[in-house]
Amino acid sequence: SPFLQLSPKNTIIVTNITQKICRMVFAEIVGTLSFLQPQADDDIFDRLHYYYTTTFLLLTAVLISLKMFGGRPIECWLPAEYKSSWEDYTEMYCWARNTYVTAFEDDNLPEVVNREYTMVSYYQWVPFFLVYVAFSFYAPCLLWRLFYDKSGIRLKDIMAFANDKANVVPNQRQANIRGLSAHLSSVFKHRFRIGEKHPYHHKVFKIFNVRYYESYLTYLYLAIKSMFLMNVLMQMYFMSRFLELDSHRYYGYGILYDLIMGRGWKESSNFPVVTYCDMQIRILGHVQRHTVQCVLVINIFTEKIFFILWLWYTLLSFISFGSILSWIFGSIPFNQRRQFVARRLELADVNFEKSRYRHELDEFVRDYIKIDGIFVLKMITIHSGILMCTDIVDQMWDQYLEESGNQVIREIIEEKNYGDDYDRSQSAVSIEPSIRRKTSVLVPLMSREDLNVTDQSPTTPTPQFLRPPSSRMTANV
Repeated sequence: SPFLQLSPKNTIIVTNITQKICRMVFAEIVGTLSFLQPQADDDIFDRLHYYYTTTFLLLTAVLISLKMFGGRPIECWLPAEYKSSWEDYTEMYCWARNTYVTAFEDDNLPEVVNREYTMVSYYQWVPFFLVYVAFSFYAPCLLWRLFYDKSGIRLKDIMAFANDKANVVPNQRQANIRGLSAHLSSVFKHRFRIGEKHPYHHKVFKIFNVRYYESYLTYLYLAIKSMFLMNVLMQMYFMSRFLELDSHRYYGYGILYDLIMGRGWKESSNFPVVTYCDMQIRILGHVQRHTVQCVLVINIFTEKIFFILWLWYTLLSFISFGSILSWIFGSIPFNQRRQFVARRLELADVNFEKSRYRHELDEFVRDYIKIDGIFVLKMITIHSGILMCTDIVDQMWDQYLEESGNQVIREIIEEKNYGDDYDRSQSAVSIEPSIRRKTSVLVPLMSREDLNVTDQSPTTPTPQFLRPPSSRMTANV
């Protein structure tokens, strides 16, 4: 109609308004997903589940919903004798009442009683199914943050200290390291082991004291990771049950089988594009059956989304399984925990000898840090770097040596003491006065006002941190 035609100027205005509305809707969606922001209490493999997968699922659900409820998800072909006013009603009816699929090469449609066996009835529920799956991927993360916070170990606050931007200032860095070491030492001492006497918080309901067990946090984290793995495997099964239309038992393998056998995307019955709809209309007391051919436009997009999800689930299941094994064999066996601590002490002091401190190191790992301590230190390494973890372990090791009061340990400390004739201010890279001389393998990223290597002389004592061999050779020339 000429009354419905828009001038070029009005067309531009309508286009601009439409774009602004789309931007507003997208901004609201992004704002709604802000609660999915990752926090410093997990690793990257956990975020693949509760953050990246959940975000993709929710955004996909929104896009499909916009097409379903704001566009034309189905298009039906009507015979010429149908009036134009019947078109919208027919498409709405077929969308709500489902359609069925049959081979296009068949001359006749299936019998009426057999058409329900090839009914396509899932497409209206796709957005809701994706929202449910997104919540399933996020649920283990909610349980993790709910239970670990009750253990007395506040990972987010610990990581906030370790990642403090003021750590580039030497004094502030050392203050944070001392504070973290003192806090973690007190927390780890509070963890009890089986068979040890412990001032139980609950005298009657002692089961509640399990949150203070030495490995509560570690086993809880492994249980959450196992939940992530079980969830992704269950979602692969639920996807197959949700979309199964043919003899293939599992959806993704059926698609791959179709592609390998040379059946293209459009020919596969997993996501049929061309379907049929039986519409019953009552006219003058008589029920007339009309069969129309329809095109499920939404399936062209949904098909690719679900196949990408199946591929991602498959990859994610292998990654999750490997992550669980890595945490199990790296956190529970005593030898692995001992090796983890010893390596940090070696990085803090190149003169550290494991064989010399064998008994003390075993006691430090078993009775002082314990299993949950290794877990927290691993988290610090993941989120704050190996340097921060090394400094914290070194500080806790010194505290342990001083608190033990053993004669051998006092001799070890005395051997590390500075001589009286050593002027600490001469050290070009010393952080602060210390009772020990250590040579660290790694140098932390800090603000250094006292760093002036060119002023060193042959009589300058060995600095606290190692320099490259070429630098040492230049200084001795």
